[in-house]
Amino acid sequence: VNAALPNLLANIPHEWRGTTFKNSNLLGRATFAANLNNLILEKGGAITSEDLVGIGNAEDYLRVSSNVSSVLEYVLAIQHGYDITQVFTFASTKMAYLVLMLTAGKPVHLYLDAGEQEPFSPAQLARLSELGCHLDIHHGAPVPDPNVVVVSAHPVTAETYSIVDAVVQPNILLINNLEHVNSAAVLTHRKRMATPITTPAGLRILQQLAGIKYPQEDTLRASQEGIDDFYAHLQEMSGTDRNPAQYPVVTTAGLSAIAAMYLAFVDQGGVDVLMASTSYGGSSELTDILSKRTDKFHKNTFDITGNNDISAAIQNGLDALSADPSKLQPTTLLFVEIPTNPDMKIPDLKAVTSELLEYGKKTGKQVVLAVDATFAPGSRVMRKLSALAPELATLVFISLSKSVSRGLTTGGTIVAGPSPRSAAVLEVIRATSEMLDTNARPDQLYFLARNHAEVEERCASAYTVARTVGDALCAAVKTHCGGHEMGLNFVTPAHAADGFTSSTYSFNLPPYPNGSQADNEALAQDFTTLLEAHPEFKPCVSFGQDNGLVYATVPATSTQGAIKLEDKAKQAVGGVQLCRLSFPPTCDTEKLCVIVSEAVATCYAAKK
Repeated sequence: VNAALPNLLANIPHEWRGTTFKNSNLLGRATFAANLNNLILEKGGAITSEDLVGIGNAEDYLRVSSNVSSVLEYVLAIQHGYDITQVFTFASTKMAYLVLMLTAGKPVHLYLDAGEQEPFSPAQLARLSELGCHLDIHHGAPVPDPNVVVVSAHPVTAETYSIVDAVVQPNILLINNLEHVNSAAVLTHRKRMATPITTPAGLRILQQLAGIKYPQEDTLRASQEGIDDFYAHLQEMSGTDRNPAQYPVVTTAGLSAIAAMYLAFVDQGGVDVLMASTSYGGSSELTDILSKRTDKFHKNTFDITGNNDISAAIQNGLDALSADPSKLQPTTLLFVEIPTNPDMKIPDLKAVTSELLEYGKKTGKQVVLAVDATFAPGSRVMRKLSALAPELATLVFISLSKSVSRGLTTGGTIVAGPSPRSAAVLEVIRATSEMLDTNARPDQLYFLARNHAEVEERCASAYTVARTVGDALCAAVKTHCGGHEMGLNFVTPAHAADGFTSSTYSFNLPPYPNGSQADNEALAQDFTTLLEAHPEFKPCVSFGQDNGLVYATVPATSTQGAIKLEDKAKQAVGGVQLCRLSFPPTCDTEKLCVIVSEAVATCYAAKK
């Protein structure tokens, strides 16, 4: 493996350096590593870029696993005599400890050398204990104890092999005993609260392992002036004034930011989270994970599927919570996607702010409105909210992995609104992110500082492309499906004019007139598969890309993988699930119109 590394690194495929990967045939880390191992055994130091593309993709999104992080984990596994399922990298130097505590099911005992720095202070450990996490730190040689998970900060030796269950080193977790540490649970918690090591950092370690000197000029670092401008632009886009004293929290991924936000509210006494039952699957599963860890964190949902009005659904959710204020936590957090995923619904902001303020008066609880603005990051939504309810505490969350970074890196941010309560919450979120070391890495800030400019214009252009192709799609359905008037789950022109310029929409194709249940259940995937046969389309879960490609997916089997089956079933119409298309700002729009029209014709001609 070491002999093959220099050649392998010289031929890393361009697409491996991105953040999203084709999801038509995902392998998982184990199969990816097996394919890579076979390739190295077969070709040694003569591996080409095409060979590497040919082994497939470990996962579809960097936050889960990238091919680069998987290569590094494979190499580390070989070096330590492990299987790749026993090796995990992290962008954070602290999250491996938290993941072990969350998944162990029993106390974790960490052994450090005398004088070695401890990963958490006593006050931080007290905060983490609210999640049922217990970390006892010892200085000295590991001691066997079947009732705890024994963790060392140093590689196992012949003397400690039978004692140590896991090893945590900077950015690396090595599982020595799979009976005491659940590898699958570690993977789930890493992808929901953290990220693997970033691609530039992973390549740098691989180059070091291969004996390649890392060129100084390749170090990716933005200037402080560029970073400050990026922070200020995030505030502007979110709808609050530029304020260096209250810069946003920026983290390694969107879910890292949400995790820090959630833990901040736990630290402030507890929170009831109210969110859509069909929110992004990652956000939903993270909320589930934390709701099972502490009595200070409760998940509640409202139903926006089908024709349900989102403003009314939010009101119903608040009414249900306010029925018995004695059961509520000190804070109620309404966490709503605007626009929603995948329905692209936008609530009546005046109604929602009024409902929230009335709820606060009725229950006596603190209320906070957090908007996930990922689909329309330039909507300046907090300015709209402040005009309606200046006293309301507001936060904006944006997954920076999409439009803001143009898909070149992952990242997430929390931006505070103008109220004192918002500012106070943001500082607790900042302290939480620092405690977990999930702040964005230097290479991530480099890409973000270089690409955030003109994101509003890119989103507006992508919206125009989406609207044009959507009109062609609906016209094709009308032509080939007996005059059927198919609607798009898309922002209205009025919403777009108000800044909600989403480049994404979803739709239910009409069921086959004479099709079986199985035919209709397969229709959404069959249609996207036809689109993905063209190089202009990519089977992918993300959006906001600036690479000329349209991303096509079926949310029920991709972005909503963690959503309950009964909630996903409500999205089907006539047995046909939603398709979702996400468009870039620049592309051959005319050709895309032809492709979607032909795909519709092909689908329905086959079932006549």
